[in-house]
Amino acid sequence: MGHVNLPAAGWYAAPHAHGEQRYWDGAAWIEPQQTAQSVSFMMRAMKRRTGAIMAGSALALGLLVGGASAGAGTQAELNALKAHTSVLEADIAAAQDQVDVSAADLASATASNDAMLKERDSATARVTELEAAATAARTELDARAATIADLQGKVAAQSGTTPAAEAEAPKSPTSVSYKNCTAAREAGAAPVRRGDPGYGSHLDRDGDGVGCE
Repeated sequence: MGHVNLPAAGWYAAPHAHGEQRYWDGAAWIEPQQTAQSVSFMMRAMKRRTGAIMAGSALALGLLVGGASAGAGTQAELNALKAHTSVLEADIAAAQDQVDVSAADLASATASNDAMLKERDSATARVTELEAAATAARTELDARAATIADLQGKVAAQSGTTPAAEAEAPKSPTSVSYKNCTAAREAGAAPVRRGDPGYGSHLDRDGDGVGCE
């Protein structure tokens, strides 16, 4: 048989087997024993393939189960992280509230301090103003005292006396004595009262404190 235009592999009526069905592999006839071997080989190959498929399926199933388990573990970790995040957010919120309270206290203390500083500055300014007024008043008094002293000096110069002489205490009057009421009347001292110059009991006969009535 030539090698040109050979039939495709398959079962045909074999001429050398009196028309019995034989398997043509595309190049030669396969005898029954060879066919059995081929079928056995094909079965073994299919078994190996099936085993590989089963192993692959088992592996895939294992991966799926493992993935599911891993997914469950991941979900638990995620839930734990969410809970921890909630706690942290609560702590942050509490800390922020504390910061706000501290900021409010600081603002109040700053405002109070500013008010005290303004009050102190106002008091200091008032004290400075009073000191300036006192200094001005003292200067004015000194100027007036100087003016008065100058005027007194001019007056003393015009009168021929000095302020010191004017300030001297008056001298005690000279001792006066009247012999009788006639003398007292002639001196213009009658009536003479007790304590007046020239008073005497001989002038006050009724002892009422007034002589030469």
